[in-house]
Amino acid sequence: LAVGADLKNSITLVVRGQAIVSQHIGDLDHFAARRAFAETIRDLCALYEVDERDLVIAHDAHPQYFSTEYAVGRAITRIAVQHHRAHVASVLAEREAWETRVIGFAFDGTGYGDDGAIWGGEIFVGSLREGFKRVAHLRAASLPGGDAAARWPSQAAAGFLAPFDDAMLSPLSDQLGRRFALALSLARKNVRSFPTTSMGRLFDAVAAVLGFTRETSFEAQAAMWLEYIARQSPSVPPYSFPFTGEELDHRPLLSNVIADWRRGRPVPEIARAFHASVAHAVAEASLALSAEFGTKTIVLSGGVFQNSLLLEEIAVRLDPCAGLKVWCNREVAPNDGGTSLGQAAIAAFSII
Repeated sequence: LAVGADLKNSITLVVRGQAIVSQHIGDLDHFAARRAFAETIRDLCALYEVDERDLVIAHDAHPQYFSTEYAVGRAITRIAVQHHRAHVASVLAEREAWETRVIGFAFDGTGYGDDGAIWGGEIFVGSLREGFKRVAHLRAASLPGGDAAARWPSQAAAGFLAPFDDAMLSPLSDQLGRRFALALSLARKNVRSFPTTSMGRLFDAVAAVLGFTRETSFEAQAAMWLEYIARQSPSVPPYSFPFTGEELDHRPLLSNVIADWRRGRPVPEIARAFHASVAHAVAEASLALSAEFGTKTIVLSGGVFQNSLLLEEIAVRLDPCAGLKVWCNREVAPNDGGTSLGQAAIAAFSII
């Protein structure tokens, strides 16, 4: 049994080699979703005549998730699976590609990393059988206020922009307001600030620079707004977003976004250039890592890849590259709703 993540939860029961993925259950910080979570486990076990006492339970590595606590309390044998590896594994499990070695991009808002940091812009190399090694990631930024930065794009912006001097950030500071100023101070003093490699928060930061300064009312709202704005512009060249071999360095990208905003370039053009930049960086990293590790299969998973404009921009840049093929989720959601399938696949190979 794989119990998924705490947001957009689903569970997966594997019986005699067949993976049964549940319906969307919801966010486990709500009582009704927790009740549905427990009921779904009971129903699936009853339907497939599985004794819950015999379950091996796979769960997210986050120690404070409700789903993790459930696994700790119920299973004699349990397996912790890192969140972003589960994203990549979900794509391979759909295709029954047990041996295929891939370069896997897992881009989302948040996930518990091996080092306890907030991951979300991760690149892996490996397969389900051999495991997935983290070989690169988005350059780490600061996340002032922790989870609150996911609700306030201006806070995410403060973390990413903290290294820039005040002269460059003016008059942006006026647009972003007092919350940005307070968060910027926290980030620069490293007070209540946490390291993050989250690509989702980078999207939020750029959205804030371009005008989305209010609190979000649902997850990924700022990133969806940014995609909507970008579609109002025709294709434009990307900004510099270099891949160094170990990092995607967002500093030149953000510097150019701010410079264009200050000089009055139309916001849709900046938003489109940002999407092109992320796509170009993915393509550049894919080519470099393909040459280094000798694999031609690229996997894209995580909530950021629900952005269809980003996928279109990536396809334009990777299609001409001889031999490279791109796999995305097609049976389960690329967001956290699909992680239980990936957890189940990784756990199965860890106990073979």
